[in-house]
Amino acid sequence: MKKSINILAVLLFVLLPLFYFSCKKDKPANESMDFGYNYIPDDVGSYIIYQVDSISFDDITHKRDTTRYLLKEQIASFFFDNVGRKTLRIERSRKKYKKGVPYDSIPWSAPYVWIANKTSTDFQKVEENIRYIRLVFPLKNGVEWNGNSYNTFPEKRYKIASLDKKEVINLIVFDSVLFVTQIEKVDFIQYRYEIEKYGRNIGLLYKERDSVYHGGTPDSIGYTFVQKIVSYGK
Repeated sequence: MKKSINILAVLLFVLLPLFYFSCKKDKPANESMDFGYNYIPDDVGSYIIYQVDSISFDDITHKRDTTRYLLKEQIASFFFDNVGRKTLRIERSRKKYKKGVPYDSIPWSAPYVWIANKTSTDFQKVEENIRYIRLVFPLKNGVEWNGNSYNTFPEKRYKIASLDKKEVINLIVFDSVLFVTQIEKVDFIQYRYEIEKYGRNIGLLYKERDSVYHGGTPDSIGYTFVQKIVSYGK
């Protein structure tokens, strides 16, 4: 009897781990995979307020124009488009900076509308009736794609430069930041630099576009555009 008990114990010792790993192996692979979908929340009512600074300059004419304003992007609602995709209606309002006047006393402008689609494979945003692929899923370091696939502009290679990095933007600490480069071109004639940064469970945190054209002379023309988060909520 004692011998039978010992044999049973040995069998249990051998077979139980095999049963455990077999069950674990049968778990669907995509169940535990993080695709990064929560870098683009789609909750109706959620909003982000940005500070925007836009500067254009011309060293030849010595002309510089600076525009500053607050921008509010809010997911106002959603609908299903003609192919059945969930489509976000994003309302955008502004408060234009006035010297000596606090923003709190300036009303938001009437909103204008952009739309966006977050699918299982990408995030598309229609800005001024032009569709861009802003992100592709699953998010992975080094992944590249053509952000202009759905418009008539020349190919533009977007790339995920870093993922889930802690960063401070406009004095706000974010634990998980996604960094996307959209163009980075430097030569004797032109400098172009465009990037976007996203935060988990928040969305777009920061956007920058710089373009300087020298034209073979010491003088240059160009612009700088910076959009950075001020606050967010629902």
